[in-house]
Amino acid sequence: MDKLAVVVPSRGLMFSQTLEELLRELAGYKYEIFWAHGLSLPDCFNEPTERALADPDVFAVLYVEDDMILPEGIVELMFAQNWPAMAADYPFRSNGDATILHDPDGNCIWTGTGLLLVAKAILENMPKPIWRVDTTWDMMVKQTTLYLWPRKLKKVAYGLHDMYFGILLYSQKLPIHDVGINAGQRKLVKLGTAHSNNGQHKIKELRVVGRDLVNQASDMGKIDLYRNALKRTKTVEILGEIPDWIEYKDGLAHYVGGDEAVEYV
Repeated sequence: MDKLAVVVPSRGLMFSQTLEELLRELAGYKYEIFWAHGLSLPDCFNEPTERALADPDVFAVLYVEDDMILPEGIVELMFAQNWPAMAADYPFRSNGDATILHDPDGNCIWTGTGLLLVAKAILENMPKPIWRVDTTWDMMVKQTTLYLWPRKLKKVAYGLHDMYFGILLYSQKLPIHDVGINAGQRKLVKLGTAHSNNGQHKIKELRVVGRDLVNQASDMGKIDLYRNALKRTKTVEILGEIPDWIEYKDGLAHYVGGDEAVEYV
């Protein structure tokens, strides 16, 4: 029987409820957990992924981050839908935001990596290293097209591995599939008091997802502009470099192409 590789890119700690839920979801499967302990991004993804791919019995890799809330039956649903790459959406900073950006047809331009299932063949054929954090993607809606283009960073920013992974698959006509059931995320609010019988940690659970709200804006005016821009979008174009109608000032993209209808998203 083929083996499911489960990659847990832990920073050194894991929520006990997340582990309980993960073991519940893995019941009945032949699997091996490939742990990462105390490694920074992207090593905490690349190192266990490389070990998983080296195992000839592995047929797929399930990424589960150490703070996820896993809906019951989610792994079985992922396998039932039978796509090369699948992910569940979830809020990542506060209730109401999201980790998946959809195109007008419902395909995922990118997703989070909190709960992601990928066929081994997909990972084997990706350029190495698979997970990278040295490139960000800027985007703008121009007329009815959402344009995305890469920009190399002078210093490493937080995350970005998920954007790179998703956009690479999307550009190769192999978009990640949204399984349609949202997961959640746990946040540590306060460490429990030491030397106390009542020293449990205070944990907050995020469960509310706002579809496509991946732009990290907190101002409702900016959120409305962002939503309106996405509503206007009919096509998506992935560019290989910064377009000639974009100019950067103080690290921010500015449109210099004329009077066409454009909106930053």
